[in-house]
Amino acid sequence: MKKTRLLAGVLLAMIFTILNAACAFAHTTTIDGHLDSIEGCAIAGWLWDSADPETSQTVTVTVTNKSTGEIAASVTTEANEHREDLRNIGIGTGDYGFHVGIDWESLPEAVYSVSLSSGDVTLTQTLSHATGDSSVHGTLVPLGTFKTTAYCPCYQCSEGWGRQTSSGALATANYTVAVDRRVIPMGSRLLINGQEYVAQDVGGGVKGNHIDIYFNTHGETRQHGVRNAEVYLIV
Repeated sequence: MKKTRLLAGVLLAMIFTILNAACAFAHTTTIDGHLDSIEGCAIAGWLWDSADPETSQTVTVTVTNKSTGEIAASVTTEANEHREDLRNIGIGTGDYGFHVGIDWESLPEAVYSVSLSSGDVTLTQTLSHATGDSSVHGTLVPLGTFKTTAYCPCYQCSEGWGRQTSSGALATANYTVAVDRRVIPMGSRLLINGQEYVAQDVGGGVKGNHIDIYFNTHGETRQHGVRNAEVYLIV
């Protein structure tokens, strides 16, 4: 009898383990994407489903007032524009880009958060954008056009430093950038493509009007590549 009960208990434990694993697997998403930039009224990015790479996904870009939490705008489109940079880093066919337009002038003065979703999956990455009087984001001082590159904590990018920065802080995605301190003082708050960053790091190859943006993964750094962006100092 004891052996029978023990066997039954083992079987029940195995069943619960299998069910928990199935539930965990069911909640694992294969959706991935990124909000790349806000340039004028256009918001650009990409999104794909690695489990279904031949199908373009419907994406929704949502603009939320940071102060009130209210949704100010929501635009839905198909992520089906070809992006050679995505294909080059192994993201399927690369046909996953999108652009949407937001009429910022029709929105009240505020700082807005821009998020990306597809179905019931919302990506954690967001962008920020200020409308109207720039004082809602602080006074913005234009610094000019800068070359922007990207780095991550891998050995190739960080030369063994990982997330450790020259300022002593740990690098954080959507926050940390490396600068030439002769051009931008350490600790400066910067607005780049609607996203606020802080100059926390330097790099041997970061000279003059050049900013290196920190990302979590090397794939993201390759996807960013080399771009040009208007940079503003927030004072």
